Amino acid sequence: MIVSAQPRGARQLKPKGETVTIEISQEIADRLVNAPSEALNVEIKRWISPSEPKGIAKIAIACMALRNRNGGYLVIGLDDDTLQPSTEGKPTDIRATFHIDVVQQIVSKYASVPFEVAVAFGNRDGSEFPVIAVGAGVTFPVAASKELAPDGKPLIRQHAVYFRTLNASGVPSSSPARHSDWREIVEICFENREADIGRFLRRHLGAAGAAAFMEQATPSGKLQLKDRAIEALNRNEERLKISLASQGLGHLYGAKGTWSALLLFDPPLPHDASLSDFLNTIAGANPSYTGWPVWLDSRGFQVEEFRPKVIDKAWEAQIISLDESWSGKHADFYRFDRVGELYLWRVLQDDLTDKVKAGTTLDPALMMYRVLEVLAVGLAFARAFGRGAETTLAFAFRWTKLQGRELDSWADRSRYISSHGKAAGDIADGYTELPADSPPEAIAPFAQAATRDLYELWDGWQYPLGAIEQQLERLLKRSL
Repeated sequence: MIVSAQPRGARQLKPKGETVTIEISQEIADRLVNAPSEALNVEIKRWISPSEPKGIAKIAIACMALRNRNGGYLVIGLDDDTLQPSTEGKPTDIRATFHIDVVQQIVSKYASVPFEVAVAFGNRDGSEFPVIAVGAGVTFPVAASKELAPDGKPLIRQHAVYFRTLNASGVPSSSPARHSDWREIVEICFENREADIGRFLRRHLGAAGAAAFMEQATPSGKLQLKDRAIEALNRNEERLKISLASQGLGHLYGAKGTWSALLLFDPPLPHDASLSDFLNTIAGANPSYTGWPVWLDSRGFQVEEFRPKVIDKAWEAQIISLDESWSGKHADFYRFDRVGELYLWRVLQDDLTDKVKAGTTLDPALMMYRVLEVLAVGLAFARAFGRGAETTLAFAFRWTKLQGRELDSWADRSRYISSHGKAAGDIADGYTELPADSPPEAIAPFAQAATRDLYELWDGWQYPLGAIEQQLERLLKRSL
């Protein structure tokens, strides 16, 4: 039985076979075309025709490769080198040309196991660009069921398993799986077959027992690693202040509520890679779970000052846009150090929206999504660098300007939360660590541990583990 909710900004066709619910919001579509960046889960193509063999092949191969990568997005109409809008081959009627029925028919015809896609149209400078979303949840590889070979030249190879992988230069591409790709393909399928370990444990141990079990599974006795992570967080906060002050934006620090996160690899990554290759690797590995992902690659942004720069042997990016003129309101700072130290700082979305008064609320579910995203993206980075059980990922968090705020699910009123009074503190820190080979489906207890001190500011409240697991499932399926 196929169950599929109608997505926001996209219409779906429900194919027969293995499917999962797939949605794409207008926010995600707009971000992908206004701030484009190719990654393992995001492919960018110039204008193509879904009615011609070359266009059909590109759509089918890209969608199968993304499916085997566990979902992602195909963005059409941008130059994949310059990331700027392309005009050559642009159809007169974009929505009719890339109608969901047209795209779904191509996928269902050439994929050995038909899977669900969705189509939305991102807006950029008054023009629309198709964004095809491919669902997560692959449990065995999808191969090409038939060949497409006009004039005897194969554009799609029958039986080939296409996969999004990094080429020798660290650039993502879609191609037939190589022998070195199969381990990762099998791991992705295995993790989906064993999806939601936390739910399995709850079924046998109960929620409290599962949380205790996962706590015991977390590396213990690493006080030194925690101290190093917190020290790195503090050090990057100082770099943030310097960066804001250099742009005349020092007043932002301490003026609004913020959250920050620090990811630390232990042992560190070897620093013999070039800065360019390092950035290509983390940019290509980012799964882009949300419309404005953590540690995003801003090299393709239209505003030059938002693009990353090398400062003191690390990449820094500052994205301050406090009006609606460019992809909404954002205030972000990133620092990527190739030894395996990644930092991000953001103004709380609760203080940038017009839906609630700044400084008065914190949406607990919205914040939990972000924490889950930080952990999941950290695991994706670790996989891209070939790290496994021998590596521990340490995550340190900090939230500021919390005093007097109330918990309010303003971003989605269907998520009811009862009153827990006002925050009884202004700053909260969080910390967790997990092995680099942890499956993303198992991170809910770690997110609960990382946010414990944050949510306890509201009369000792604790975010229910079951609710976190539900949000994690939505995050990994990119159905926010």
